Amino acid sequence: MQVIIGQVCSEDASHLKPVIGQYAAYDPDDKDLDPPIRANNQWSRAKMGIHHPQLARMLCPVKHLVTDGVIRTRQKLQDGDIKMRALVWPAMVYSSKIAGEHFNPQQVQDGLFEGYLLE
Repeated sequence: MQVIIGQVCSEDASHLKPVIGQYAAYDPDDKDLDPPIRANNQWSRAKMGIHHPQLARMLCPVKHLVTDGVIRTRQKLQDGDIKMRALVWPAMVYSSKIAGEHFNPQQVQDGLFEGYLLE
């Protein structure tokens, strides 16, 4: 039973790969991810997650964007200096066009679960 469940989950996720760039972009009609992610391109797949500048910003713990800035936070994520834990919300769950842009560490509940990917 567990093997079948794993296969179903894998199959479901594989259908998202070709269109992840369309879903992750704030306004895909206006501008796609930069650099773009293409389904059948080995280089594109290697640059997903924390290795892609825009996706890394969405995935990283939002409190680190405020203290360290985008470039430094992304490097710390890639080096393993920042642990991505469930207790710290990723920037993409907060409201704004750019992930984590309006995060206020004094009011962490403001804008929580209002990110455009959650609409």
